[in-house]
Amino acid sequence: MRPLAAVFYAALVMMAPCRALAAGAGTTSANLLKVTAGSREFSMGGAGCALSGDLSGILSNPALLSPIGSKSAMFMYWPGIGDMKTEFVSYSSPTSLGFLAGTVLFRSIPDIDNNSAVFTVDEPAVSVNDGMIVLTLGRQARQPAGHAGLSLKIFNSALGEVRATSFALDLGWLGRYREAWYGLSLLNVGLPIKHESTGEMLPITLKGGACYTRIIYPHSLTLSAEVSANVEQDARLAAGVEWLQVGRLGLRAGGAVSRYSGANFTVGAGWQIRSTVLGPEAEYHFDYAYLPFSFLSGYQPTHALSVFVKF
Repeated sequence: MRPLAAVFYAALVMMAPCRALAAGAGTTSANLLKVTAGSREFSMGGAGCALSGDLSGILSNPALLSPIGSKSAMFMYWPGIGDMKTEFVSYSSPTSLGFLAGTVLFRSIPDIDNNSAVFTVDEPAVSVNDGMIVLTLGRQARQPAGHAGLSLKIFNSALGEVRATSFALDLGWLGRYREAWYGLSLLNVGLPIKHESTGEMLPITLKGGACYTRIIYPHSLTLSAEVSANVEQDARLAAGVEWLQVGRLGLRAGGAVSRYSGANFTVGAGWQIRSTVLGPEAEYHFDYAYLPFSFLSGYQPTHALSVFVKF
């Protein structure tokens, strides 16, 4: 495979999960900026703009950090498709300004073989990986049920010897009325990212969502919905449902439809427990999502696993 073909193949592979769960067709650069995280959010169709609960939500709406209300940590592993691997690590702690979280998101695919059957001179394999550091500040707004958030993203993309770095800002708001949360976020606002001398716009995205929880003691039912649009002129609608049995076992399902990627659905489950290992009121959340991609021709099933600890 010659270098130009390798670059083209890498771009297609890197865009695949984003088409399925995030922004769709991929006409901007910095595709890692489109990625959301969290097995709970994944299994509810990706409708996470107003879905409070764990640290993964800050990628959809930074205002979701403040309602967590205590120190917390989260790890997620997502094998993805095409042997792609994505890792998400986040930690948050209260400060005098509000809640502060540091997040690292890293994604890689196997090196692309650059050998050629036509030319006698073979070239080294092309490595592909993206990394991002996110610093998030979330705090309660003037109203007791209101929250605001701000994230600074530092993004780096490497395709062989070609590297590019960019910065982006996320803004978010979260409000509550009775049992319902309402969220609004503006993501990936920043200057174009440059690969060598070529500059490409960032995937600026506007999201709005709502989440409703009904307590049916000792169980609860949560419904979540989200609508989003981006500079790629892609519109996406997602919705999900969660049944929490006795506050322990969560069963989830969801789906999404967008202009470019069509329809897809997801399912998943989670288990919540309390333990005194990290504190008297420490909570542990173990979540799993199954992503069948059954409506997308040629896609194979994949899985996502995450662990969230609140202490």
